[in-house]
This record gives sequence, structure tokens and C-alpha cells, in this order.
Amino acid sequence: MKTKLQTLDILKDFHRITGARVSLHDLDYNEIAAYPKKLTPFCQEVQKNEKVKSRCYTADATAFRRVRETGEKYTYKCHCGLIETVAPIYSYGVLTGFFMMGQITDDGYDSIPQIKKSSERFFENETDLENHTASIPVLKAEMLDSYINILEVLAEYMTETNRLTASDRDLAAAIKSYIHRFYQNKISVELLCDTFNCSRTTLMNHFREKYGVTIVEYLTEYRLKKAAQMLSDGTAHIKNVSVDCGFLDQNYFTKVFQKQFGKTPSEYRATHSKTETSE
Repeated sequence: MKTKLQTLDILKDFHRITGARVSLHDLDYNEIAAYPKKLTPFCQEVQKNEKVKSRCYTADATAFRRVRETGEKYTYKCHCGLIETVAPIYSYGVLTGFFMMGQITDDGYDSIPQIKKSSERFFENETDLENHTASIPVLKAEMLDSYINILEVLAEYMTETNRLTASDRDLAAAIKSYIHRFYQNKISVELLCDTFNCSRTTLMNHFREKYGVTIVEYLTEYRLKKAAQMLSDGTAHIKNVSVDCGFLDQNYFTKVFQKQFGKTPSEYRATHSKTETSE
């Protein structure tokens, strides 16, 4: 009995339900798995034109960047009018890839006519255009949102099962992203080794080689940066700032803060606060 669905099984089942092509992409937007493997006949035909192919890749890359920045799924239409959706996949809290559903349209009265109008110049004659647009899966508009939600659920499943992990090449960046996401929590080198399934030496060497500092140094500097921002806002007590930025010992927080900025947290607030407040 299988305890986990295989990735290709997930893609196949989603395609069987929706008719859409679904694919898995790494952080560089490269396709690493897809079902069906080939593009739809329509997309294959229009992408014979290199300029069209380039526009397709540009549109997809723009969508991937948007999802990377927002952390949320994104639905859009390509330049030919086909509907695409991208959803983020994480591993241990770090973005590691993307799910993509696309090469479909809805059953709106003007959907197919708009696709024909946008792409007619890429076909030799009306018959070819008709035959290839007929190959585009058409989803009922009321079902499309449901399928998009299912795609997001599948991305969450991939996240929960940590299917798409960071490669060695991305390890340092993944550690950095983890720190940015969880700096308020207790973070140790041992925890990071367990999280990213690597040795202490590999973990520390990768990070230092890329960023020129140790993980502990970077974590401390990032926490202090966040603390300085909170103090400048002038809305929280020093003790709360300390705890909220991952420093459970307020005395230690004051010591390292003064070493970094040349002022105690109270002195820093007095000269940088945007809002007057009292401790």
C-alpha cells in the first residue's frame, strides 16, 4: 500500500480531472516534470514561430516572478488568450519550485473567438486554425475556480510532504530564505542540518562561501536589522522588540545591539523613532 502519491501520479490525475496540462518547475523556472509531456497541439503549432515561443517563455517567467514575490497563486492569460495558473511550492518553509496549470480556456462566449483572433496569423489557413483551436481544452467557467483551488491544494500537499527540496546549488539561498521567514523562532545550526538534511560542514561551508559570513553571524545581523526597524517605528517596548526578533535574553540583546549600532536600544529609539513612546 502506498503511503505517498508519486509526483507523476499527481500530475496525471489532475490532468484526467481537468483536461489541463500541469507541470512542475524549479526555482530557475525550468520544467522538471509534466503531464502530458508534450504541449497541446495548439501551443506546439504557434511555438514553431521563435518570436511566439519567446513571448510564451517571457509571460511564464513574469508569472513565476510574481508568485515568488507574493507567495500566492496567480492566474493570467497568455498573449494568445489561453488561461494559465502558477502556484508556489515550499520545502521546510523555503520556496523550492512551482506548480503550473495551463493551455486551457473557459466556455465564455468570446473565449475561443479571442484566441482565434490573437493567433490567426500563425496558421497557414482557416482550416488549420479551426483544427488547432479545437484541441484546446475548454473548461466550464464555474469549474475553473474549483480547479485552480485544487491546484493550490496539490501545491500545499507537495509542500507538506517536502517533495521538492533545494539542490546543493541552492542550499545557501534556501538557508537565507529560511532565516528571513523564521528569524523570530529559535534557530540553531543543528536545526538547520535536520531541516535541510545535510551535515554541519556542508551547511556552514555552502553558506560562508556564498555570503562571506557564518550562519550565526548572518542570523544575528538580520535579527538586529529587524529590531532597529521596530525601534524606529517606536510602538513596542524594548523587551517585546527583543523577544519578537528572536532574542530571549534582553541583556544579551542590549549588548549585541550596542556593539552593532554603537547605541543601546533605548538610545537608538530616542534618536531614530518616528513615533514618541514611553517604556
